[in-house]
Amino acid sequence: MDINITAMLIGLLILHCLFALRAFKSPVRLSTNKKCIWCLLSLFLGPLGYYSYHGFIPLDKLQKD
Repeated sequence: MDINITAMLIGLLILHCLFALRAFKSPVRLSTNKKCIWCLLSLFLGPLGYYSYHGFIPLDKLQKD
């Protein structure tokens, strides 16, 4: 396999894992089931899953800075 393809696949895998970790460590208070769904979507779809689910979170549940 070409080294460029391998590097891009590893980078994509790291990106998906980072978005799943970001969803897991989010300060938003959600039930365990909803947080697991968010993490799985982020893991499988990467940024698309993270931000698509983020759009469904009610804004009143976000912590205020």
